[in-house]
Amino acid sequence: MELTNDAGKESRKNEFHRSVMCGEIVDFLNPSRGGVYVDATAGGGGHSKGLLEHGATRVVALDMDGEALAYIGHNLACFAERLSLHFFNFRNLDEVLSEEGIEGIEGVVFDLGLSWHQVRSSERGFSYQGDGLLDMRFDSESNARTALEIIRSEPVSAITKILKEYGEERRAHVIAREIVANRGRIKTTADLAELLKRTVGPKNFRKTAMRVFQALRIAVNDELENLEKGIDAACDHLNLKGRIAVLSYHSLEDRIVKRAFAEKESSGSFSRVTRKPVYASEEEVRDNPAARSAKLRVLERV
Repeated sequence: MELTNDAGKESRKNEFHRSVMCGEIVDFLNPSRGGVYVDATAGGGGHSKGLLEHGATRVVALDMDGEALAYIGHNLACFAERLSLHFFNFRNLDEVLSEEGIEGIEGVVFDLGLSWHQVRSSERGFSYQGDGLLDMRFDSESNARTALEIIRSEPVSAITKILKEYGEERRAHVIAREIVANRGRIKTTADLAELLKRTVGPKNFRKTAMRVFQALRIAVNDELENLEKGIDAACDHLNLKGRIAVLSYHSLEDRIVKRAFAEKESSGSFSRVTRKPVYASEEEVRDNPAARSAKLRVLERV
């Protein structure tokens, strides 16, 4: 998810999160036929709500953010009998469905973007625009290393690899060298942002900061491996004509989704519903700037 200073932020300052392409997700997953659906990245609950309002018999929602689950539990209390919430990463989808006694599902949605609530919470450390601890864990109570712990402990070569592979940052080695040389003075997101600004200059700062913060976040949460495992688990449980919809926000995610869908299709058991990614409408992007970089791909079991 691209972090911007757009005016749209002001209009959303009291909003937990606005889910992207809810209408398109509902249209592609077609919950009007009933059945069990999975919202693998519950966020603010927008996709869960859309599926429930349009006929899903039941929605199983997962998220690694306890605040998100608490918000959904309150906001979607009217659907309590048809909605179950799980504090799990989607890589553990098998475990969640087994616990629920569910074998087959009609549809799954993955929205891989950060929630507006996470971006706005400076203490979570996701945004270079605030001043909070360099945490970046989706589950802030987990034993996973924080971004600061990575910065403080890894050698230049390891940080270079993280920035290059997960941020596609062409100045990866230069930035990694500066981080290691100054890491004793780096404590907060503002400290890291200031170092980046000094290293690449004000003109290149914004895009560089986006890439560096993205790379550290992916490394902290093992996002790409989890995505591969999550897609596999979702496909394993899809019923005939069931669909999986994935919203990605940067090229690394989209390449994984595109490759995974192509491999599933080559097995003969799946077919890509969308040969090219679907983008949010101009109207939605104006109303919700987070939708600007979203790409939606859909796969169906045949």
